[in-house]
Amino acid sequence: MRFNVLVGEIMKTDIKSVGPEDDVEKAAKIMRDNKIGSVVVKSDKNILGIATTRDIVYKHVADKRGNKIQDIMTTDLVSISPKMNIEAAARLMVQKSIEKLTVFDKGKLVGIITNNDILGVEPALFEVLLERMKMGGTPQADMSEYAQCEACGNYDDSVGEIEGEYICEECKGS
Repeated sequence: MRFNVLVGEIMKTDIKSVGPEDDVEKAAKIMRDNKIGSVVVKSDKNILGIATTRDIVYKHVADKRGNKIQDIMTTDLVSISPKMNIEAAARLMVQKSIEKLTVFDKGKLVGIITNNDILGVEPALFEVLLERMKMGGTPQADMSEYAQCEACGNYDDSVGEIEGEYICEECKGS
């Protein structure tokens, strides 16, 4: 079963952000007011990480790690290309045990896709993924057809080795 809806077709593009020195409370209010589960953390034009409701609850409230976003943000972003299909996005979320993926195109943040975005479009995809997880397997057995581009960080099925680096088709043209 293949799903041909692309990440770029359903991702959210109105990305809210905060700075690393901002208070956790500011991020929480932005999330509440916009009914979203995360904010991107950036400094000038650099993306530093993401702060999610889970980060706030687990790290700020439960672990009391600090009052600034930089104290609780997640810095190891998992990204995907807008040209990938939502099945690949869902598999990547399951593999990495996350609920959101940042979407980068040519090195620029262009959106965020969540498990709820995918569920809204393809409920059957989540049923398949959940059943496979319950059986102890990973969706589609593994993610071997997808690799991470060393240039942009996106997971893509077009990644190939060029002069010792693994680069996706999009970055090959850059």
